[in-house]
Amino acid sequence: MRKYEAMCVFRANDDAFTRGKDAVRNELKKLDANIIKEEDMGQRTLAYPIQNETQGHYFYFVAEMDPEKAHQTPKSVELLEELLRFMVVRQES
Repeated sequence: MRKYEAMCVFRANDDAFTRGKDAVRNELKKLDANIIKEEDMGQRTLAYPIQNETQGHYFYFVAEMDPEKAHQTPKSVELLEELLRFMVVRQES
């Protein structure tokens, strides 16, 4: 098991943010990830429009999971309507 960081950018709408955050959390749990830390980084202006949105709500996860499953994570969440951007990287030791 390795530690990974997942950064999510959701639509700025509060309902979309809550639904998206819960959906990503559920997808991580389906992949047997042990979520260690969650941090709400708040709403920010995007550097450029994404899907006609100029504001995004950032959320950060730290999770332990199998490397094989970490590579499956972007594919399992990429179709979420509430999610604008998603990135998973391995956390440095």
